[in-house]
Parts: sequence; structure tokens; C-alpha cells
Amino acid sequence: MIIIDNTTYNVGVVKVTRKASMKQEFLGTTLDLRKHYDVEGTYYDYEVIFNATNLTVSEYDNLYEALTAPQESHLVTLPYGQTNLTFYAKVSVASDSVISSYSNFRKWGSVKVTFEALEPQKEA
Repeated sequence: MIIIDNTTYNVGVVKVTRKASMKQEFLGTTLDLRKHYDVEGTYYDYEVIFNATNLTVSEYDNLYEALTAPQESHLVTLPYGQTNLTFYAKVSVASDSVISSYSNFRKWGSVKVTFEALEPQKEA
């Protein structure tokens, strides 16, 4: 399951890769040669592979349209530990593949999406 902009999509999650990045700004080096940083916070970026084979053709098309909408960000809910995390993220990459094609429709298999957090989930 994934929630994008308050719409729930009933997809299975095949793989989640979560990356924590600590944003900091270098302030300088003191006389004791120690470097000092101004830590801003921790951002969580996600790469998620969804199994979309259980979706109808129209459900899949709606999901893909949401993921590829030309907008600055989406409000997303993704797995975090044993719960979920809701935050604003931009979709930097979305890719998918056809698993079967018939005369009047195509069945899409999995969708791979990279979400980049716009704000830190943890602030210093």
C-alpha cells in the first residue's frame, strides 16, 4: 500500500531502500584543528519497488499519472520502522515495465520510484 496526496493505492511493496542523509553546513576550523558543522537535520529518501500486478488497468494508470504529475511535491506515506512516515517528497525517478501486451490493453508489472524528502524528518 502507498498513499500519495491522500489517495491510497493497493500495491504490494517488493523492496524499500531508505537512505538517511544528514544535512550540515561547514562552519570552519578552530585553532585546535577541529572542524565544526552546523547540523540542520536528517532527511529520509526512499527508493521503492511496487508490485502493481493486482491493480486494474485504470488503477495502474491513475497511480502512474499521480507519480509522474508535473508538480513540485507529493504528500506520501511510506514504511518507516514498524509504522509509517508521512512527508512531502518530490518524485525524482519513476520507471515501470510491461509484463504482457494484448490487442486492447497492456499489463504493467512493477513500478520503481525514488522519493526525495523536501524537509528534514528530524531537526537538530
